[in-house]
Amino acid sequence: MRKMRLFVMLMAIAAVSFTFTSCDDDPWDDDYWDDPYGWYDDYNHGGWGWNQDYWYEGSQGSHDDDLIDEAMTLVGEWYGPVKYSYIQDDGMSRGYDEFYANMIFYQSGNQSDALSGSGVEIDEVYDNQGNVTDQETLKFSWYIDNNGDIYLKYASGATFVLDAGASQYGFHLGAEKGKNYNTFYGYMIGTGKVKGDIIYFDLSEVSTTGYAKKLTRSASAVTSFGSGVTMKPMAGTVKQLNKRR
Repeated sequence: MRKMRLFVMLMAIAAVSFTFTSCDDDPWDDDYWDDPYGWYDDYNHGGWGWNQDYWYEGSQGSHDDDLIDEAMTLVGEWYGPVKYSYIQDDGMSRGYDEFYANMIFYQSGNQSDALSGSGVEIDEVYDNQGNVTDQETLKFSWYIDNNGDIYLKYASGATFVLDAGASQYGFHLGAEKGKNYNTFYGYMIGTGKVKGDIIYFDLSEVSTTGYAKKLTRSASAVTSFGSGVTMKPMAGTVKQLNKRR
């Protein structure tokens, strides 16, 4: 009988311990998200999100020469590899998708001083012979705020920010030493419904004469924007699209 009582007591203690452990390991608790790059806790996501007022004001034009130069450098066609890291359905572990993206940025109303506009992104996956095995086309809107941060909002409602002041998870846009073409690389940080997602992209300008680019832009205006990136690209990716419609 004593052994039976002891067994019952041990089972009760184990049940209570399991209950507390389950609460502490709540998969929706931010502290337990798989965060291999340590980026999540470094940013205050509460202050980031799509601002329709900024988008509207940006479509009306700007008198800030630096922001106008940034917008005109962004506008055009870019192509290169993309790595997308996202929180999986279990709320804790991460998935990593890798593909190539062709991104085209247009300015609102074809105004050379507009700080906002629209865009198209075509994502593709290739086999070892270079054949396209999967493809997805996404539409987005964009704007540049007073800090030089770039915001993207996809048709799905997913929004991302590119932090101009960050040197680790920031971005580079424009002229790059040793190259005779502009480059655009860095991190897009998810906000709102995609908070926890992060995208690493490494794009090169495809053309400066396409109709997405204002032909009146002078070569002397070419410079670079953003503080750059010191963090290494994400590893462990799977060659597949990230379905984001």
